[in-house]
Amino acid sequence: MLSHNGTKVLAPVNGVATLTADQKYFQIKQDGSWSTSAEYRFQNYDFSSLLDAFDEGALASLDIRDLPLKDYFSRFKTSSSFRVVLSPFSRYQHLDFEEMILTSMKDAYVSFVSLLTSIFPKAEVTNFFEIPTLKFEHPNGIPEYFLHKQLQWGVLKAKKELRSDQILFLGAETIYHILRKLYYGEPFTKRHLAVFLVDRKGRMDLEPRQFFLTNGQSLAFIPANLDKRYKIASFDTVYEAIKPMDVTSLGYFNIYEHYSITLYEKLPAVRKEFSCIDCLECNQYCPTHANPFQLIKGKTEDFDKDKCINCGICTVYCPSGIDIRKRIEEVV
Repeated sequence: MLSHNGTKVLAPVNGVATLTADQKYFQIKQDGSWSTSAEYRFQNYDFSSLLDAFDEGALASLDIRDLPLKDYFSRFKTSSSFRVVLSPFSRYQHLDFEEMILTSMKDAYVSFVSLLTSIFPKAEVTNFFEIPTLKFEHPNGIPEYFLHKQLQWGVLKAKKELRSDQILFLGAETIYHILRKLYYGEPFTKRHLAVFLVDRKGRMDLEPRQFFLTNGQSLAFIPANLDKRYKIASFDTVYEAIKPMDVTSLGYFNIYEHYSITLYEKLPAVRKEFSCIDCLECNQYCPTHANPFQLIKGKTEDFDKDKCINCGICTVYCPSGIDIRKRIEEVV
């Protein structure tokens, strides 16, 4: 359909793509629907045909932002020694993709793990799937934190290993779509969107709601089929800076950006910043001990930015409502 900044976008059906005025983003409008019920079919791949399949299917890494999967895999040589890490978590853990893979795609999963070992014979494949004691809690889905936690590495080492292509990192949602393309013939034109509801008192309804949507699909069906009390929406999680919008103006599904949506009965209150009370809760809850407290005190040199993973936890737990996230963005 189009290729922009290295990202290939497929049209599911009758798709029309245009660039925004600033030429930075593309928007897709779809007319029609598309579905399939493909069955598992074993396929042999070598490295070249694997890259071709990624390109043909418009696959992207959903763990490392703005990176087509073909470009990511191309960084690694079949004759090189490095580590492949398979994580049961996704960057945005809106669904249990590990369970989905192991229950309905087990044959494809086994084939893919075997494929990795055959294509990269000198690589060490570290597979964290099927470990019952491994439970998700934020920020386990962030690649550098997952490596820090599971391999007992320092955060800086994890970041360096990822940047220097010593680690090929594949999270569960990325693997899910790889399997769909390689063994079911399904290109990356559909993605799950999780829907969460928050009432007037700020309580979240934890009943699971998810839709498997086509790229460019209108999201008007969401407010049309839910309680009219929910008037505000946001595509951001509680760990991100929430950008609210009217629920009637959701637009179209963007497969590369949208993974969850939260609907609110009323506009989330804008937290007023109060003076720091020296409670040190930001430091207490910081999973990597990056010392965000020093940013509030203006001592940026004492904030360990190499340890920071931009998880947003310090901002969420600050009782004074200080936007520590914004301060981090200014120095990282």
